[in-house]
Parts: sequence; C-alpha cells; structure tokens
Amino acid sequence: MGCERRATEKAGLRALRRITAWLTAVVALLTSLVVTNSPAMAADLPYGPYTCANGYVWRDAYAGDQVCVTPAIRTQTATENALGPSRREPGGGPYGPDTCKQGYVWRETRPSDHVCVPQSSRDQAYSDNSSAHLRLADPGATPRGGVSISTTLNQLGGRLFANGSGLTPYGAVTFSAVGIGTTGPYGLGTLYADAYGNLPGWQHVADVWCRSYQTGPATIVVLDVRTGLVTTAGTTTAFLHCG
Repeated sequence: MGCERRATEKAGLRALRRITAWLTAVVALLTSLVVTNSPAMAADLPYGPYTCANGYVWRDAYAGDQVCVTPAIRTQTATENALGPSRREPGGGPYGPDTCKQGYVWRETRPSDHVCVPQSSRDQAYSDNSSAHLRLADPGATPRGGVSISTTLNQLGGRLFANGSGLTPYGAVTFSAVGIGTTGPYGLGTLYADAYGNLPGWQHVADVWCRSYQTGPATIVVLDVRTGLVTTAGTTTAFLHCG
C-alpha cells in the first residue's frame, strides 16, 4: 500500500508540473500578443515621441524642428539655411532687417522662420507642416499639449469639443483620432486659434460615430499647422459607445 501511495503521489506531482508549465506558456503567449498589438509607447521609439515613419527624417529647419520630411527636403532646407543671408536685402526694407530680395519670401516653417526662399519652398514648408502628424511612427505617443478635449456621449457615439492655449495666433489647429483601426490618423475637424493663440470655451470639433468593433478609447491628436507641432489632447470613448 505504501509503495502504491508513493507512486500515485509522484504521478500527481508530474501532472501538476505539466499543467504549471502549460499555463506558463499560455501566459507568455498572451503577453506577447498584447505587446505586439498595442500602440508604441514613446519609450519604445528609437528617437523619442517624434520618431519619423519609415522614409522620413527630421527637417531641422531650426534647432528642435522635428517635422518629418523626405531626405531630399531636409537637404534642400539645409541649403536654404546656408543661402538665406545672401537673399536678404543688405540694408533691410519694409519688413525690417529680414526683408528678402525680390523673388524671395520668408519660408515660415514657423512664424519666426525668416529664411528667404523661393515661393515654392514656402509652399512646401506649409505642406510638410500640414502632414506632420501623418509622418510620425506613432502620433499617439506624442506628449500632451495645451489643448484638452471633452466628449458628450449619445446613442450614435458622441460629440467632441476642445479648448486650449499655447497655439499659433490665428493658426489652424487640426484634430485626428488614432487607435481606431485605421491605417493612419483619422481626420476629425479643424479649429482656429484666436489672436492670443487660444481656443476659448469648449468649441465643437466633430460628431463621432461609434464603431461596433472598437474595444478601447481613441487618442486625439492635435496639429498646430503653422508650426507643424503634433501633441495629444487626451482620449475619447465616443468611438466605442454604441447605444
């Protein structure tokens, strides 16, 4: 009887070990799936929250300019910086000491960028700024800015509102959503800052329609078009609120 009991106990112990090993493997597999499918965090991005998507590099029009552009535009921008002084009127003019010679305009990658360039380069800078959020590896990993969002839920989803400060005076401010299963930021709407760079009150951004397959809140991405600065404004549950 004693031998049979010990044999039974050993068999039970081996079975318990097999079950434990199986459970450990399952947990490891589930963990890997969660990590693989979750959005990138700023700490996971090789160059921080403004890491560019493949094929793009920072423009570097000025120190700290992290708008993502093609390598050709980055090279063009460096050349413009080098040539800028030679394209200014030597004695200044109607626009102060940075007045450009005829045929050139301020580049304005941000309002204070007074490098003199052809009109086509200024148009390019505006286009690159307008696409800044689309060229980041993970726009949802950018830091919180001066804009906040609020959601009023309804049976179809919800209404999104925003207020904030620290924006370019009179500048366009675009709003997008990430984390909703789209291939890139999903455009929601555009507001305009006032003379002080504020979005006063709670201004309506968009009516958001729920998505039956949505499983979590969406992150709202904000773009200050005049500077190309991308930030986040919080999250909304409107995309997953059906009924």
